[in-house]
Amino acid sequence: MADRARVEEIREYERTLTEVAENQVVDAAEDVISRVWVAELDAMRREGLRLAMAVRIADRVAREEVQRAQVGGRPAELARAHARLVETSAEAAESLGHANALLTSVDAELTAVCAAGVERGRRGERNLDRLRAAWTAAYGQP
Repeated sequence: MADRARVEEIREYERTLTEVAENQVVDAAEDVISRVWVAELDAMRREGLRLAMAVRIADRVAREEVQRAQVGGRPAELARAHARLVETSAEAAESLGHANALLTSVDAELTAVCAAGVERGRRGERNLDRLRAAWTAAYGQP
């Protein structure tokens, strides 16, 4: 009877070992995919920040043109500069909205990827605990 129980414990250890090994393969694949996705998200984030910076620079340049035109005292130049500022400000608001939406989306994805990585780590720890327990039950040693 004791031999039968021991054989079952060994089989349980072998099943657990197979499950843990399969989970480790899946986790390793998910880690690779996550790293690639994080690199893509990083590139998207940098692009969103570049867009926001370019918009702010264009707005600043348009404001400086208005200031120079005011100092120059030429009404036609001031009118053109003011028209560019109005156009640039409208485009800036829209573009900053797009940049903000992109950055918000990227940050949410990064948070999800990180949370999934943490969960993979926890699952790996639980799997190793299960494997140690099955080993101890089958062979009596930690």
